Amino acid sequence: MAGPLDGRLALVTGATRGLGRAMAARLRDDGAQVIGTGTRSDGQVPEGCEFMSVDLADRDATTAFAETIRARAPAILINNAGIGLERGIEDLETEDFLKVQEVNLLAPVILCRAVVPGMREAGWGRILNVGSIYGTISREKRVAYSASKFGIDGVTAALAPEVAKDGILVNTLAPGFVRTEALDAIEDLDIPALEARIPIGRMGRPEEIAAFAAWLVGPENTYISGANLIIDGGLVRV
Repeated sequence: MAGPLDGRLALVTGATRGLGRAMAARLRDDGAQVIGTGTRSDGQVPEGCEFMSVDLADRDATTAFAETIRARAPAILINNAGIGLERGIEDLETEDFLKVQEVNLLAPVILCRAVVPGMREAGWGRILNVGSIYGTISREKRVAYSASKFGIDGVTAALAPEVAKDGILVNTLAPGFVRTEALDAIEDLDIPALEARIPIGRMGRPEEIAAFAAWLVGPENTYISGANLIIDGGLVRV
């Protein structure tokens, strides 16, 4: 049976693990031809996806990669790659702050700039910027990370109306706590206590986030654009 994304080329950044890997696998299962990126030259993406290595913290490398992507004209872009940083303001080095913005905010802008011309020419495109609940709320020691995630939703809000008449929908997907390698790396995180605060009573699964992402970038979504869609088990609302 044909999938809803048959014939579509999709780019998913940060597709070697966690949410990005789950999203790449779901788009593949829905029929898309998927390019997944990772920083390491020997990175592994889901079987059946194409791997491309790029260090999004390196602006020259990101710019060169974007030109390659521009020529391939993907119909779908999921800006998922990101880095986190827990640092109190007095210990936050300027270069560390800028590196988070480079990966989480500037690289997605560079890639959006690369894919929009092809989407405009085709009259159809989907861009999904992966944000975070920390782009709506925040907590201590998240200055760099929250700045980037509030910022990426600002990109969505400005870009969506710019390209809407060209058949391109742009949204932010803001996951809450999802059980991935990145979450496990957070220092001093009391997982049982956190899950007790989530109304559903547990963390999300990568496959759940991927299913929602696949719908947002698929043909059934014809009217949601410019939105910041929180998927967090009800945490932010309480």
